[in-house]
Amino acid sequence: MFKFRHLLFIPSFYLLSTFSIAYFFYVIDVTKLEKPPLELHFWCIMTILVSLLSVLVYSKKYNKVINDDAFKKGISTPFLTNRKKVWLLILITVVGILGIVKYVLDYSRLLGAFGIFYNIFMEDTGQLRTWADSVESVGIQISYLSWIAAFILTIEVSLRHINKKWILAVIFIVLCNSIFLDRTRPVWIVFTCALAAFMVTYNKHSRKKIITIISTIIGFFIGIFILIGAMLGKVTDQEDYTGLGLPKEVQPLFLYLTCSFAYMGRLLYYDKPCEYWPIRSFYPIQKTLASLHLVEQPPNPILDYFSIPFLVNTGTFLEPYFQDGGRVFLVLAILLHTFVFDQMGLYFMKRISALGVISIATLCFVDFIAFFVPRATSPAIWFILAFCFIISKFSKDTKQEIHLKNN
Repeated sequence: MFKFRHLLFIPSFYLLSTFSIAYFFYVIDVTKLEKPPLELHFWCIMTILVSLLSVLVYSKKYNKVINDDAFKKGISTPFLTNRKKVWLLILITVVGILGIVKYVLDYSRLLGAFGIFYNIFMEDTGQLRTWADSVESVGIQISYLSWIAAFILTIEVSLRHINKKWILAVIFIVLCNSIFLDRTRPVWIVFTCALAAFMVTYNKHSRKKIITIISTIIGFFIGIFILIGAMLGKVTDQEDYTGLGLPKEVQPLFLYLTCSFAYMGRLLYYDKPCEYWPIRSFYPIQKTLASLHLVEQPPNPILDYFSIPFLVNTGTFLEPYFQDGGRVFLVLAILLHTFVFDQMGLYFMKRISALGVISIATLCFVDFIAFFVPRATSPAIWFILAFCFIISKFSKDTKQEIHLKNN
């Protein structure tokens, strides 16, 4: 049994791991990016140190919980405990897929006809991604239900409560969500499914098996980034991103690992004035209020490109907070992604259920990809956490929740 398996439940552990690795590659100039202001290094080092501190603070608490008999029993309790929940799963699956269909139809309407959408998808996929910013479709939000269905199905299969053939439904959902041509989407779904599967069977894995699983997932992520990057025309034979003599097909991976730091450095260099109002940090709320004509529309979450010297538009998880509230909000952002997320994870751990597992895995993914993009500001995160909390809170079937008040 892997002695440190409890670390894989702690959100900050993922921030500490991936942020440190990506920052290391950036510091040693593995990619040919412009040099940042010294202040960027301060905030990066602060992120690493605070995440390390949070892991140390919460490590003992998480370890105590996962060794509790009530937790072991609660985490292996199925979600599909009655007919109502079976119908709920069917409903969210169907509605989620219909949300994807709605998005495709709205996109086709923007282009003029579905045939045009199909032709461009087959012949010039990158152009579809460019125009996606102009598509206003509620199908995007509805599609998040299909994610939750995939997470639940994965948990049920992992616990052997349903036939393992249902994993084909999860694969189908991942493929359907790939129509959005967003590399983060399939990675997000697969990561959360894989982590949820580990969490509900955490007591059965050896160190060797865990390392094998992690290696497989990392390999899948690399493949997805290269594949979709190629579809979008972001893999080119004309540019060298590194000076290591690596094959050009894998060089974009190192660019993705490091470019967000250079982008954030450029923002710090410009030091634009901010309004000290969380219009980007609380994007889902701002967007909802704007749709009710109560406030102005928030800025587009898809950033403008900077040439540093390659064109990129990602700025780590720090970017929206800095643009909202400068250095003050940067401090709050680091605390949010460390101590606050870890406390939220502990809350779900002590009230464990299938939906609690999904919530913890979601928080872990936000920190896992924080070196690249700010997912805590995404409507999908808010939607998934709210859905899981509300359903579990007001479910009449409370046998699946184990409260560990003595921990």
